Amino acid sequence: MLKRLNDLVEAGLFAIIALAFGGMVVVVAAQVIARNILKIPLIWSLDLAQLLFAWCIFLGAAIALRRGRQYVLMLFPPTWLKVNALIGLIAFLCSIVVVWVMIEAGLFMTGRAANRVNQSLGISELWFRVTIPIGGIASALFLAEQAWNRILILTGRARAPEPVIPGD
Repeated sequence: MLKRLNDLVEAGLFAIIALAFGGMVVVVAAQVIARNILKIPLIWSLDLAQLLFAWCIFLGAAIALRRGRQYVLMLFPPTWLKVNALIGLIAFLCSIVVVWVMIEAGLFMTGRAANRVNQSLGISELWFRVTIPIGGIASALFLAEQAWNRILILTGRARAPEPVIPGD
């Protein structure tokens, strides 16, 4: 059930990222054309590009966490199963702390920004900050799925995936 929920969350996040990235490309292209060809400044374009970039970054980070595509540093050979399992556990616990900070601090910053208006776009600054707790909540869901999968592996109800060796 958690996997199905996370599949839906990931699909939704991916759709938002695709729209945000496409919008960012259009906005930046319009800014370049307006500035260099038409000699007209688009004051709002920088803020909108930054807003769309923030959505891409925080939602994309959550998807990368679920897919195991975040930065990975191989310290020991994949054959050192126990050492790598211990390092994986430490990384998992650190991820939980980071996600908690994203949610807690993100909600605080979103609340403070809700009463401010971005002058060039005429929208609440909330939209610039809310990506942090949304990315954190999605990451928390994805971490819960990973924790459940590890419990199934430890109890023998599932097999551990084959180790991924970078460069293969």
